[in-house]
Amino acid sequence: MSNQNPAPGWYPAPHANNEQRYWDGTQWIEPHVAARTESATPAYLSTAITQTAAPINDHPTPAPINDHPTPAPINDHPTPAVPAELKNKKRGWMIAGSVAAGLLVIGGLGSALGLGTHGHDAATAPHHSVAADAPNVEEEAELAVVGVPAVVGLPVSEAIAAITAAGLNAPAVSSFEDPAALVVSSDPVAGVEAHEGDDIALVVAEKLKLTLGQQNAVGSAKSYIGFSDFSRTGLIDQLEYEGFSTEDATFGADNSGADWNQEAAESAQSYLEYSAFSRQGLYDQLAYEGFQPSEIEFGLAAVGY
Repeated sequence: MSNQNPAPGWYPAPHANNEQRYWDGTQWIEPHVAARTESATPAYLSTAITQTAAPINDHPTPAPINDHPTPAPINDHPTPAVPAELKNKKRGWMIAGSVAAGLLVIGGLGSALGLGTHGHDAATAPHHSVAADAPNVEEEAELAVVGVPAVVGLPVSEAIAAITAAGLNAPAVSSFEDPAALVVSSDPVAGVEAHEGDDIALVVAEKLKLTLGQQNAVGSAKSYIGFSDFSRTGLIDQLEYEGFSTEDATFGADNSGADWNQEAAESAQSYLEYSAFSRQGLYDQLAYEGFQPSEIEFGLAAVGY
């Protein structure tokens, strides 16, 4: 079925007392609609509305539209439809604008969350620690410098008290078996400067743990020395004669507390009290008793030889 509608153009409009109106092929375009939508109407439609149409059906060219008062809106004639392609274009503009706005929002949110412009998130972005760069306002106070006290020869309990009083750190008394044992060395040594709180190590002369044989050999050796004069070798021989092993006899003699020079002098004096001796004869007698040459010379000098 062929289309009976006239071609688009200007025609006398029956609904407007035959005033000239533009027919777009499907409906009448009212002057007030054209004026209201002129800025939003596509160029091709605006041109069609505003151009002067050639006379049709022997009707003279209508006067300019602006010379006629704008008629009241006619509800029976809706606003001309916008072509579908134009709708799609506008819809595309709206979507593109929304996407662009969304990108701006996302970009701003990404900046607030620490996202980089190259897709790096906050977990991989480099971190800057303010605390690490901040100056250390609390500087460590300097420790006082003190001298290590002289403690060699003191009982370990007294040495520890002296070290503690100086502001240094001494070993605990409980770490030593005998609090009365004498200190033989310290580390650092006496007089060395140390910082307050430094550790001081002590070496003490611990009491020897003697076997029963050693204890008895020492006791017997002291008895012999108190009774008579003996050289070191003479005392060892006497203890062996009493039945002590060579090791215990030697240990007893060395720990008897004897002064061998003094023993040689006392022995020389005993011999002279018993008989007259030349210097050489007295020397030979002391050597026979087991005294060492240096001990003999000391003994001879002590009696006047």
